[in-house]
Formats: sequence, structure tokens, C-alpha cells
Amino acid sequence: MKKTIKIIAMILIAACAYSLAPVAGLYLSSDPAPYTNSQASEKLKANKGNYFEFIVLSDIHAGLIFDDSAALKVVRSINREGRFKKVPIDFVATAGDNTFRGSAWDYRIYNRIRSQVSCPVISAMGNHDEDKDDGSLFRKYVGKKDLSFTDRNSYFIVIDNISGNMTDGQFADLEEDLKKSSGYAHRFIIMHKPPVAPYFQSWYRPEGNTWSYRFMKLCEEYKVDIVFSGHEHIFKAKEFGGVKYLTSGGGGMPTQIPGAGGAFLHYTVVKVYNDYIDYEVRRIFPPIWEFFGYYMWSDIFYFLKDALS
Repeated sequence: MKKTIKIIAMILIAACAYSLAPVAGLYLSSDPAPYTNSQASEKLKANKGNYFEFIVLSDIHAGLIFDDSAALKVVRSINREGRFKKVPIDFVATAGDNTFRGSAWDYRIYNRIRSQVSCPVISAMGNHDEDKDDGSLFRKYVGKKDLSFTDRNSYFIVIDNISGNMTDGQFADLEEDLKKSSGYAHRFIIMHKPPVAPYFQSWYRPEGNTWSYRFMKLCEEYKVDIVFSGHEHIFKAKEFGGVKYLTSGGGGMPTQIPGAGGAFLHYTVVKVYNDYIDYEVRRIFPPIWEFFGYYMWSDIFYFLKDALS
């Protein structure tokens, strides 16, 4: 019996060590040249046809070993998306919190992770992306915080709302962009903090702010298809006024609620079929060492909490 336990323990230790190997490679690799959102979106202008896919994820929190290990698994899965498909994946969009605490080290690691993605990456600003400075590192590695771009038959708007609010100037720019988007079949918005709390028990209540209602009515008026956000480390989809609000915050940072509530490592594949839109959630099993070090105990905790309550 003791021998069997030792063998099982050795296998688990070996599996955990193996799952850490990609992180070691990431930390020992050299720094690729960073590229900005504008440079990434420029690559999309030559795309033709109205049949394509793009990917959305959020809250990678690069720079912490837990997060980097998980993010690398997400990237490997993303890079396998197009292997046997005829539908091109044009780009990946992140909805903020790309870095753990916005330090120079965090941005270097995010840039290394981003460089491993097989298509251009466009990154929104998250509240943790300027914890250490005034946003100069974000401008260096990512570029503009607010921007718009087009891809095929779709218009995309990226908004910096890390303060939990939107200024009158941002609303004016948003409405101007939405007017410009009228000639396109689809409109998508990418921002970090969701305008509605996607999970009822969340501590964050953005719908209590006046900007949320104003923002949602504007999206309804101009027939925005989907608003993507992160900030909360879950997957949740809601719909108001014909607009889908999709929170996809499982890009790397460990989740904090039961998996049944949408808290799992994931990314979202959005499919544009001419006038139609669909999406699929790709749930990723966490690295072995992170599963045994965190997720298993988290699931046990919530199981016991529910059983004993």
C-alpha cells in the first residue's frame, strides 16, 4: 500500500513538474519587439470576405507564475484553433488586465506571451495595467487605450473604462464611432469593466453607476451586436435591449467562485457568418500543478460550503 502511494505521489510530482516546464521556457526566452494596437489592426485591413472568426479573452495577469502557466495553455489551444478549419481566425482581443500589476516585468512577460499567439493581438486597458505608473508602459507595449478599427464586415471599438466610468468625451467619441459603423454589418465593443454585474454575488456593481445605463441605451440605439468585457474572472453572457453583454475573464488569473458559476480557464471564439454571429466558449483544463495546488482545493471548499450551509 505504501509503495502504491509513493508511486502515485511520484507520478503526480513528475506531472506537476512537466506542466511547469513551459513557464521556465517563457522566463528564459528573449524579449520580442513589442507592437501596438494600431500596428495589429493595420494587418486586418487586407482581409476580404464576410466569413471569419476572432477570439476574445481577458484577465491574463501576466507576470505571476500561476497566471503565466495557465495563459500559455490558453495560447497553445488558440494556436490549434485553425488547424483543420477553413474559416480564418483574424485576431485575438483581450479585454484588459493583461498584466498582474503593470510592472516592467509584467509587461515584458505579457509581450512574450502575446508574441506566441499565431495572429495579431489587440489589447484593451485593464485596471491592473497601470498599477505601477501613469500608463507609460501600456503606451510603450500596447499603444492607444481608446481606438476603433475594422475587419471585413465588422466595426470594433475599444474603450478604456478602468476608472469604472466613462467621460462625456468618451461618450461623444463612442457615438461618433457608432455613427461611422452604420455601413458595417456588425458592431462590437471591447472594454474591461462590464456595464452590468455578470454574476449576482459579485462585489463589483457597475450597474449602479450612471454611465452604465447611458452606455447601454447607446448600444441599443445603434444596434451593437456584442459588448465584451473582463474584470470578473468568469464566463457569463446576458442580453439587454437586443445587445449581448459577454464577460470572458478566464484568460489566466485563477478564478474565485465555483466552476459551475462560470469560473474556469477559458477563451471565447466569435464566429461571423455574413449577417449571422455565433460564439463558442473553449474551457481549458488548468495546468496539472495549478489544479492540484489551487483548483482542486477551491472546488472542495465550495462543495463543503454548499453541503454544510
